[in-house]
Amino acid sequence: MLNLFENYREEEKDLESSLKQAGYKHQTIVLNEDGYLPEHVTSPISFFTGMKEDHSSKNDSPKFFNEISLPNYWEIKGDGQKAEIFEGYKKRGHINYSQRKTDYRAVKSVEWLNDSGRVRTIDLYNQYGTLFGRESYSDGQRTLTTYFDKKQAEVILINHITQTIQLNYKKKQYIFETYTDFIIFYLEESKSNTREIFYNSLGRPFFITEALKSKKPNKAYNHTLFWQEESAEIPGNMRMILSDKAAPTKRIVIQNREEYIRIQQQINEQTSVQIEYLGYLYNLRARKSINKSILILTNSDQIAQLNQLLDALPNYQFNIAARTTMSQKLHAFENYSNVQLYPTVDDSELEKLISKSSFYLDINHGNEVEHIIRTAFENNQLILGFNETIHNKRYTSAENIFHQNDWMNLVQRIREASKIFKAYRKALGSQLWSSGQSTIDDYKEVLR
Repeated sequence: MLNLFENYREEEKDLESSLKQAGYKHQTIVLNEDGYLPEHVTSPISFFTGMKEDHSSKNDSPKFFNEISLPNYWEIKGDGQKAEIFEGYKKRGHINYSQRKTDYRAVKSVEWLNDSGRVRTIDLYNQYGTLFGRESYSDGQRTLTTYFDKKQAEVILINHITQTIQLNYKKKQYIFETYTDFIIFYLEESKSNTREIFYNSLGRPFFITEALKSKKPNKAYNHTLFWQEESAEIPGNMRMILSDKAAPTKRIVIQNREEYIRIQQQINEQTSVQIEYLGYLYNLRARKSINKSILILTNSDQIAQLNQLLDALPNYQFNIAARTTMSQKLHAFENYSNVQLYPTVDDSELEKLISKSSFYLDINHGNEVEHIIRTAFENNQLILGFNETIHNKRYTSAENIFHQNDWMNLVQRIREASKIFKAYRKALGSQLWSSGQSTIDDYKEVLR
């Protein structure tokens, strides 16, 4: 049994965590290696290059942005958000940072520019500070991706023009005509148990499960597709699974309640494939009391209807925080007795604000700051916002999302949820239901 994911995003992490809590603690394989996968997660790139070997020491750390080697007279100019490479006044490259919460100005990739300002190569760095790959470009088109071992020898060469893959492995050279052939070889060499695969994409992971069946048609496969996307119509590859009596995928688990209903309504033919709904097992911090404290984290001074909300809720404390300095427009709100500003807030102070604030308002324009909506959700803050500003509807009940002009209804919702702790807990329960909270028993029942 194994998890086979194309990427390792929030959805994959939530699924893996839920499976582990339910007792399914098998290997996770991620096809797209970004150099920063957790130690317990492996990939074909990591396996063949030996990326994670000899890196058990805590001294191994990502490369800091100013540690990138440069030609003479070139320099790096950077801040907490980005870094750029210059030769005099001419820009020669961009440094992209890791987005891991624990990293600070850690290098994930370096884009090197040609004289015309177009990308010529991208150097890929891993969490150990090692150059593990390089993407080559011609006229803006990616032509070749090369992955190296710890001695910087070429191990994997992916030709994006011919779609072939060359592998230098155990003193032999292998050529694969397709990506799927390469992954099948990897699964064999890594001795992975492929009889039962949990996968969550109808792209490459689906094609791999089909290829395994084609190679060994008499083997009894029992795969499960965890469908985490939304679609107006049943995708073609899913219909293929549903109509194939000998499909290696025996179960489709849909992790969005509305998507589950849509798909069930569209199934007209008989199918032997089990179709179930199953949400996630979230790790939530208990909140034992309620207070009239509201948190907003923003990187913009454009906060929708803030004046009106402050006037309507004079007995509520508004904590407005930012990772950066604040503009004069925001500082003007210090004239309100129910406002406390936290410019350049650090991790410790932000954690305290999250802990003491019972409500989170997702009403700032611009980007979401550091996945704060997920953090608020995990800390059992009641999340409310406007249609025009909401950043992540997955964790916000529809009943807590209002049109910006209907700000008074948002105010009324906060007042109702604040009356007694029972009302607040009921609102949190609705938030959990909307996000798809499931139980360990649900997982064991569906996956038995």
